Amino acid sequence: MLLFYYIAILTSIIGYGSFMNDKIIKYRTNNLGSIGLIGIFTLILISYVTSQFFAHTKIFNLFILILGILFFLYFCNKKNYIFQNINLFIFMIFFMIIFILIFKNHDDFHYYHFPYILMLTEYPHPIGIGSLNIGFNTHSSIFFLASLFHLPGSNYSLFHLPATLCMFFANLYLLNLIYNNKFYGKNRFIIFFSTASFVFINIFFYRLAEHGTDKSAMILIVIFIIQILFILNRKLEKDDFNQLVFIFILLSLIISFKALYILYLVFLIPIFYKLTREKDYLKLIVSNSFLLSSLLFLLVIFTNFLNSGCLLFPEAKTCFQKIPWGFSIEKIEEYKIHYENWAKAGAGAGYTNIDKITYIKNFNWLSNWVDNYFFNKVSDFIFSLIFILIVLFLFFKRKISISSQKIKYKSILFLNILLLFVWFFYHPALRYGGYHLFFILFFLPFSVFLQKYLENKKKFTKKITIIIIIASLIFFGRNVYRLSDENKKYMYNPFKDTKYRLTVKSFRYENFISKLIQKNPEKIKELYNKKYIVRN
Repeated sequence: MLLFYYIAILTSIIGYGSFMNDKIIKYRTNNLGSIGLIGIFTLILISYVTSQFFAHTKIFNLFILILGILFFLYFCNKKNYIFQNINLFIFMIFFMIIFILIFKNHDDFHYYHFPYILMLTEYPHPIGIGSLNIGFNTHSSIFFLASLFHLPGSNYSLFHLPATLCMFFANLYLLNLIYNNKFYGKNRFIIFFSTASFVFINIFFYRLAEHGTDKSAMILIVIFIIQILFILNRKLEKDDFNQLVFIFILLSLIISFKALYILYLVFLIPIFYKLTREKDYLKLIVSNSFLLSSLLFLLVIFTNFLNSGCLLFPEAKTCFQKIPWGFSIEKIEEYKIHYENWAKAGAGAGYTNIDKITYIKNFNWLSNWVDNYFFNKVSDFIFSLIFILIVLFLFFKRKISISSQKIKYKSILFLNILLLFVWFFYHPALRYGGYHLFFILFFLPFSVFLQKYLENKKKFTKKITIIIIIASLIFFGRNVYRLSDENKKYMYNPFKDTKYRLTVKSFRYENFISKLIQKNPEKIKELYNKKYIVRN
């Protein structure tokens, strides 16, 4: 059943992406990975809008799935990019199968991911649900996407697929770029950076249970950066505005996954600077891609408001305390301090500092963070990146070098370093952006450096393929070991039972609502009539 729905959902997403691209945003591309990510964007929009009016029941979700498949069948005959990418598409289907077999999900899954998704399948989106679970105040569009996968016979077993889908189409996007012949010449660094990105994603993000909402966003940020680099290093043409279509789609997806990444709007600055000669910004602002991306952003902000009374929780300046479901300033500041403590190694599962305010002030946290986090996780990650960098350097470096064209990347590198400082001062945990920021810092200039070494095209492609194969084998091997380990620990047979573990705790907030309704029957009217939930 899992395999059937896995293939059906992939097919449906490509169908929605093809429809959205062909009929509405009109992004000119032959990259099936891009089409798939546009399809994810489309389904998220559908989920946000429809959840305001009714629950995502199995019947509704089945209709959405079948409609996407029909779109796929229609565009199979109309668009040749599907058949051009069919070999890569089939490869990725089998490549990712081992990835989706899990027993233990993300640590936050039972805490608030699953309850939120479950709520969307049982109720129209209620107001004030941040009062039931603090995690509900920091929602992700991934929950809305997952709610569409509550399908007949699935028994909640498909709620972990969004992370799989993002990684699937990101890999497909990268492989398409890597084997795109037009990048062999002047912009060969795109191939180097895309290859390094493929290695990075599949070696460091190989474990689905660790993805949560964080790593999906980081994967798309890497794709986002590649797309920006592509635009910056091409001649200014009228078609440049069309290239921005995918940029807007990616950025809105990233922010919807994790509101923290609203800071990444700064990466648009170099693009707009380049386009100043065109000066036709009205054309850009009224484009369908910009309007739809803005719509998704507004839906995220609106949902934040419905949940917590804040536009960006827990930023107090964006919060409305006078509304019935809003939090007090004191409570918001308390949550903000707790989150910062957590990021700075002052709190964790089952423990927290007594004096949180003193801990985060004046770098009081730094020594503890260095001892317990930097030399535990960050240093290991950086050393791993350096090791991969050295291996790739030795593999690709040639004695003969040529004068290569000037590559525009320094503005992106500067902004990346700037965001790295922001990360360090405010939320220095790898899951909050550290992974991709360090990767870009090391591998972007490295890819530009390798640009100057020329190699026979056939040999160059062969070397790239060897790297892809090695990374794929590492990804496969680590997942085989993971499944073997889970089988020993939990007596879990991934081929016999493909469902991840669900405990009574997973349904605790559903049970809470049920008990609340029993005590006060009027609460059921609040849920279905879209009135707010107040704290009792």
